Order: sequence, then structure tokens, then C-alpha cells
Amino acid sequence: MEKLFDAEGITSSERYFYTPSSFARKHLCYVQEVGRLKSLKPHASVRENVESFLFFHVLEGTGCVRYEGKSYDLKKGDAVFLDCREHYEHESSVTSPWELAWVHFDGAKAEAVYSLFKKQNADSPVFALGRKEGKAEQMIGRLLADKGENSTDAELRADAVLTRLMLICMQLAGEKKDTAVYDGIREALNEELSGNAPTIEGIKEALIRRYDADIESLDEFFIKRYGISIEGYAANRMLNKAKELLRFTIKPMQEVIAESGIGSEEKLRSLFMDNENMSPEDYRKKWAQWIKG
Repeated sequence: MEKLFDAEGITSSERYFYTPSSFARKHLCYVQEVGRLKSLKPHASVRENVESFLFFHVLEGTGCVRYEGKSYDLKKGDAVFLDCREHYEHESSVTSPWELAWVHFDGAKAEAVYSLFKKQNADSPVFALGRKEGKAEQMIGRLLADKGENSTDAELRADAVLTRLMLICMQLAGEKKDTAVYDGIREALNEELSGNAPTIEGIKEALIRRYDADIESLDEFFIKRYGISIEGYAANRMLNKAKELLRFTIKPMQEVIAESGIGSEEKLRSLFMDNENMSPEDYRKKWAQWIKG
């Protein structure tokens, strides 16, 4: 694989290359190259058709990245997550050459997460790390610490770190827009779900009143931000409540239906069959600790 930041004589860098095992290629996210660099003089790099994803963030200085026909200015605390199969360019500034930390990685999970990130971040590869800046630098540091080791232990550690790094990307994607529009909607939804015998319709009505918006707009935002509809999120939480009641109480099925907020026996059975491939009665028999024999 071509070096990500190949600028002999104009950068000072620390980097390690990885050759993933067949196990890692099949099952994990895996590192291809990880490093830090400090530009000694302004320079630009151009890449495309690299089978990889790239995360880098600006530690000091300024520069820009050009991706999918758009140019984005970068400063300390900014991060980039992009698909290297597409044409991209990155360039350190003349007045304030940058210092970067980066990781070049791949894996089926990375491809799936990137697709969600891109949609959530309005097709932009750039976002601000803000409060997560130190955490991102720590993640890169952990990958550097293995210095190219490709043992199973190291590959599992790398997969865990890359997963946390992608979580940071997802958490911060589109954050400014989110907080400006429907601030705290998931927390509001959780609050409604924690009420006494909530119902999906009741929850929707409460959110409509709180945000003075129609449910279609709220749902469109929620799907874009969290990858699931309001009703789907609520149903999942209600199903978890029903599981808790079935496992740890002897309450009859109608009370489970009412307290969980699911609302009907038909809906309860449908949720259990779709998600657990068994009836609620069979779930109770299998998991309830108070049932003997």
C-alpha cells in the first residue's frame, strides 16, 4: 500500500505499518498505517484508489483537505474521516505548517460505519473534535504503542480502539446542527419512556408539544442522527422493559404489556418473534430465574 503521508525531507514523522492476518481481514477492523507527523515546510499530497479509510486530526497548525470537489479549511482540533478510494488532497498551510496524528485502516465494519457517518455529517469528511480532542489523540497513541505488532492480541486491541475512534466520529458528526435544532431529543424520549406505562402515541404527542414540530420532522431528524426511527427506538426500549419484567417478576402477561408500554398482546408477541425468535412465554421459561424445572 502507498504511504499515506509520503513527504521525504519536508516532514518529521513517526509511523508504523501493519500487515493484518487473514483472521483480522475477515472479522475485524485492522490498522494499515498509523503515525504522527510535523511539517517542516508547506507541502501538499494527492491520493486516490487506496483500499482504506483515513482518520486524522490536527494537533497544531492549519491546512486544508479537498474531497469530492469541495475544499475544507482545517485548524487545531479539527478531524477528518474519509474513504480513500475517492480522490482526495491534503495540504499544510504556508504560514502555519501543521502537526497531525493519523490512522489508515480498513474492514467491513469501517465501511458500514463510514456510510452512516457520511450521511449524518451532511457528506462532509470534516468535523470538530471539541471535548473529544484529547480522547482521539489517546486512541492514536494506543495504536502507535503496538509498533506494528500483528499478534492476535494486538489485532483485537486495535479493533477495539478503532471502534471507539469511529464512535467518536459518529457522536460528533453534525453536532452543531443537531444542538441547534432539536437539542436533547433522545434525552427527552428517554424521559418519556421512563414514565408510568408510556405509550408510543403518547410519547410522540409529548415530543410534538415539546419541540413545537410535526412528528415527521422529528422522526426525520432522529433517523439521521441516531439511525433509527422514534417509534423503533421506543419499541426497543419497551421490549427491554418487557424482558426485565418477564425475567425478574411473576407479573401476568397483561401487566407486562401495560407496564412496558407495548400496549397489546399482538404487538408483544410480534416484537418477541421478530427480535428473539420465540414467544414471550418461552422467553420467560428460558430466562426467568424463579422458574424451577
